Amino acid sequence: MNVEPLAKFWPLMHSIVLEFWEIIEPHIEEAAIANDIPIELYYYSELGLDYFSVEDFQKRDPFSNPEQFEKMFARFEVQDWIFPTPDERYKVYTKTRDGVRKIIGAGDSHLLGFDLISEKELRQLTGLLKKIAKANMEASEPPEKWAIINRFRVADEKSPLIIQIRELLMYLFAYRDDSHLSAAHPHFGQAGIVWNVLSSIANGSAVTAAQMAENMTFRGYEVGDYAIAIQAAVEIGWIETAQTPTSFRPTQKGSKLREQVEKLTDEYFYRPWSVLAEDEIDILYTLLTKLHDGLIVYKKSAMSDSHL
Repeated sequence: MNVEPLAKFWPLMHSIVLEFWEIIEPHIEEAAIANDIPIELYYYSELGLDYFSVEDFQKRDPFSNPEQFEKMFARFEVQDWIFPTPDERYKVYTKTRDGVRKIIGAGDSHLLGFDLISEKELRQLTGLLKKIAKANMEASEPPEKWAIINRFRVADEKSPLIIQIRELLMYLFAYRDDSHLSAAHPHFGQAGIVWNVLSSIANGSAVTAAQMAENMTFRGYEVGDYAIAIQAAVEIGWIETAQTPTSFRPTQKGSKLREQVEKLTDEYFYRPWSVLAEDEIDILYTLLTKLHDGLIVYKKSAMSDSHL
């Protein structure tokens, strides 16, 4: 299957996910505070809310400092959200999952006023996204199906269509991660921070260790960690010094490797889309575009009415 014509879909889907987050996450955070639930439990829900372990979390996020996971696990245990098991993992209590479901529901409730797409179109979009999701689950590996199996789901068949769509797009977000990790992981192994360095320098978001530490605080690494990772990336030929001794740029080898990984990521991600007919692909893009534009209008309107 030629995936090049489909390459426009993921940036659009990702933009829609960002719009959803801007609408619901402030209310999730408010609900977390009101119910005395750590907001990190919401963030970790994409990594699964059944068992916690550094090994499992790194299957979805090998790019963050594993020490920050260990520290958070200790905090959660003390607060009685999780408990240790003999196999060196932590089991998540049912009450914890119920709490996370509650605060996500508080955020999702602020989507219920969305009426800028007809119910018929929402139903059609839901059906097409479900078709892809089913094909993803049935597709052969790679990509390894880890994120799509382990992520915590809130919406179900009885949920309003707009919430089902948000959930389905988060599912595809997870499958994109599965696809990217299957494509990239063989190149960086256990050194996800080195891949962070290459990506950050290649996209221009940060070209020094200090900039990386500042721009990626959520990764949990310090300036010294990035300095070591930069040196490693230089030694394997992925990056080289640029205008100053402390700034860097990708080498031809590094740029080519990233291009290869992105191409393979797309191949993995879009391969199951062969279940869609050509007219369904066109309809899907039209509906996603309408949803994207509608969410922007809805967000602005709700903010002006002080609903967000």
